[in-house]
Amino acid sequence: MLNFCQVSLSRDIPIILENYRSFKKIYKSFKTFVICPKNEIHFFKKKLDFTEFNLIDEDSIISFEDFSKIFEEISSSVKYQDLFRKRLRWYYQQVLKLSFAMDFINLNKEGIIIWDADTIILKKIKFFKNDHSIRYGTLFEFHKSYFETNKSIIGEHPKYFISSLIQFIGLSVSECEFFNRKINFSNKQKKTSVIITKIILKNIFETHENYNGSLFSEYELIGISNYMFKKDKQKALFTLRNELNGKLTRLQIMLAKFLNVKHITYEHSHLNKDSQGMLERKQKWISFIRILIKDFVKFNLRNLKHNINFYYY
Repeated sequence: MLNFCQVSLSRDIPIILENYRSFKKIYKSFKTFVICPKNEIHFFKKKLDFTEFNLIDEDSIISFEDFSKIFEEISSSVKYQDLFRKRLRWYYQQVLKLSFAMDFINLNKEGIIIWDADTIILKKIKFFKNDHSIRYGTLFEFHKSYFETNKSIIGEHPKYFISSLIQFIGLSVSECEFFNRKINFSNKQKKTSVIITKIILKNIFETHENYNGSLFSEYELIGISNYMFKKDKQKALFTLRNELNGKLTRLQIMLAKFLNVKHITYEHSHLNKDSQGMLERKQKWISFIRILIKDFVKFNLRNLKHNINFYYY
């Protein structure tokens, strides 16, 4: 049994359904916990009427109002408070995923995979081996600010690593226990979500004097912790996300799978011309071939370098 969790708004339901159908073809048994706003649960119940889905009211983890109150208290002396407030919900959804995953593991003694709601799996991914998650990474992302925050939270970093921003991350029971120790987590008095919110925001504001829009990633934090728990070489995955501006056709998906693309991400909620309305239009073949060939070449060249760097460091 595989356990997945994701934070979603009703706008992501079409992608969640498509990903569900792909999961059913690949995995024999799985559960998906969808964390969503209370006022949208009825939409999810209507569309996701399958036994594999469990719907979670986000307020049961931490309400946005409570999250905002903690933010206001901690950030009172931060000069970029107003700018940060504009992206507060982006940080809020990260806390929801991280808090739910930790509580789920501590309660059920089972591993879980956090999976982005805008991502559709194409080919089978093995998530766990023995008592730990398999280390995956991307060769197309590396945001320095994330790791500066991470270092403030968990201390030391490995000498060499690649980004864990691959739209999913696995967390096993033993890895979660290690993670709890690294961040000095203890929930004897308060809810997990309250503690996690304070840890994240406090370290962001203590680490960064200036604001650049993105100062924390739950994937990178868990990824670094998992890597420090067991330093297996990270396996780079070939995925499609950047520059897509429409839905892939069946033939395009077949071609992507042939080149070993593991999943595709439709960032349809971003406020730009490529993202807006992309689920209602097909991906043009000319741009698709250009993206696929360019990323395929980049991936393989960078993966060669990654394998050399791992053994060099």
